[in-house]
Amino acid sequence: MADDPIRIDLERSGGFAGVSLKASVDTSQLPPEEARTVTELVDRVDFDALAARTASPSRAPDRFQYDLAVRRGGERHALSLGESAVPPELRPLLDYLMARATGR
Repeated sequence: MADDPIRIDLERSGGFAGVSLKASVDTSQLPPEEARTVTELVDRVDFDALAARTASPSRAPDRFQYDLAVRRGGERHALSLGESAVPPELRPLLDYLMARATGR
């Protein structure tokens, strides 16, 4: 499973302007060094524990909402969480994906 490609889809919606941004990444389509970086970012997150903590997301006005899907091998994790509920271990992955979405 550690060598399985990882597919990630993120949509960030909401915020003051209400503009949605989407980012997708597939490690099998990335240069090896970047694929390793993404794999390390994903490995830092305990998605099962995070899903249990964020079972019912609450939407707040003018705040961002993150809808994240991560597929690796036979595993799939889907999360929806508001920006105030983003734990520190997930922030680097979201930052990476948002940088891709905005072309930075």
